[in-house]
Amino acid sequence: MLRTLFKAHLTPKYLLARVSRGHQWHSTSSSPEPSFSPASGPTPPLPSSFHHNSLSTFLTYARQTSLSPTSTTYIGTYYEYLCQTTLPRLGLHLQRIGGRSDAGIDLLGTWSLPSIPYPLRVIVQCKALKAKVGPNLVRELEGAFAGAPAGWGGEEVVGILCATREATKGVREAVRRLRRPVVWVMLEDAGEGVGRVRQVLWNERVAEIGAQGVGVQNLYMPKKGNGDSTVEREVVLTWKGKVWESDARPLILDVGQTEIS
Repeated sequence: MLRTLFKAHLTPKYLLARVSRGHQWHSTSSSPEPSFSPASGPTPPLPSSFHHNSLSTFLTYARQTSLSPTSTTYIGTYYEYLCQTTLPRLGLHLQRIGGRSDAGIDLLGTWSLPSIPYPLRVIVQCKALKAKVGPNLVRELEGAFAGAPAGWGGEEVVGILCATREATKGVREAVRRLRRPVVWVMLEDAGEGVGRVRQVLWNERVAEIGAQGVGVQNLYMPKKGNGDSTVEREVVLTWKGKVWESDARPLILDVGQTEIS
């Protein structure tokens, strides 16, 4: 169902499509052609660690080094790889670059959508938090744009905040106010290295540069390995009234290589 969003502050062309806990802010204006294309896309920088480059290799490394699962390093790195592994379902091709000199950026890559023939460049911050989230996280993401590596600058780079908590009213308002394209994703750890997307919302700027017409809805499916009728909920993207299935995959650099394998 569509209804006018923030009528006192925005013109009537900005509408809100809400489906349960998934939200979409979008504009009815046309999308400009960006300067970035797959053919001229930049090469991601090298990963921050040569000990691991995926969730499975990190778990092996953690066992070999007796890294405590309760440590900040373990929790943060695990969640970054969980996001890298899960977000391709939404069309995101991501590589982990998180480290001491990451300028606040944990993942970067591209976002392929059914509404446009070219990918959007994205930078991602991953927040494995237990406490309630606030608008300060959105301000941190805004600051990360300035520290983006070469090839990920410009007004059409999308900033994505991936967190373990649902966006509060303050977070949604902060996302709406930003002039830069910003997406909020709530992604939970379902156990055994499996992530579930529970919430997706974005501001009108994201629609203006390519997500026009892309929808968000809940998908219910039987819970694997459960003999009863328990179902799991996951947020998916839709296109032309149907669930959109992406063929994206994580971008993984082998240790010692500079080319995407």
